[in-house]
Amino acid sequence: MRFLTFGDREKPVILMLPGSFCPASSLEYLYSRLMEDYCIIVADYTGHFNSGTSYSVFSSRSGEAAKIASYLKEQQINNILMLYCQSMGAEVGIELLRQLIPTDIVVQKSFFDGAPCIKLSNTYKKFMFRKFKMMINMVRKKDVDKIIGWKFLNAFTNHDNEAIRPMLEAMKEVAPYIQEDTIRNEVECCYSFDFPAFMDNRQQTMYFFYAKEEKACKMCLKKVQKAYPNAEYQVVKGYGHLTFSLRKTDEYIDMLKRIFAL
Repeated sequence: MRFLTFGDREKPVILMLPGSFCPASSLEYLYSRLMEDYCIIVADYTGHFNSGTSYSVFSSRSGEAAKIASYLKEQQINNILMLYCQSMGAEVGIELLRQLIPTDIVVQKSFFDGAPCIKLSNTYKKFMFRKFKMMINMVRKKDVDKIIGWKFLNAFTNHDNEAIRPMLEAMKEVAPYIQEDTIRNEVECCYSFDFPAFMDNRQQTMYFFYAKEEKACKMCLKKVQKAYPNAEYQVVKGYGHLTFSLRKTDEYIDMLKRIFAL
């Protein structure tokens, strides 16, 4: 794992975790608008960049979270204004919150967009492994224009595949380095979530954001609400997985600032 820092290190820290198979640059459309006033730290997961070794893979939700916790301790970062997480990054982020409980590191607020927090069958995980493996192969070999036409993406984007063009372009950067074991381990991360328990005061600092039409909302929202009844929730209509942040970026940034008083 590696960490990219943008902005002034003396300013309040925003820690950002991208989604499955996405590099730090997939979040540039957000951190580029925040880096002037904040110290932005973005994680690149293991197996998502050229590490100089022939075999580097995403380990697990707990393994990647442990690397982030170690980095924060090494850098003596004891206060995080906002932990921002997209998609699978939400599950890594929630695990990170669990691992930080016995430490002195404070996370003031956490924002989880499109969190796929769910535990599903091995049959479903095998199906998603095949689909994600196909997707990574397509990203390696085809132009983004052709990938956008893939109907499989419609279930995630609410038939607005064009909205995720920036993420697909960022994914092309990492596709050459993504091993089959990384795909398998990220599928396991996404669909074997165990809902770490948090006290009410911690739940009250957690904010979950979904689009009503996205698959993660339909499959996961009620389970997340049951596990974290004291967290805050917002559901918007007419968008797909992460597409609100891409289609309405200015409004989205304003929302983040309002929620976290940035």
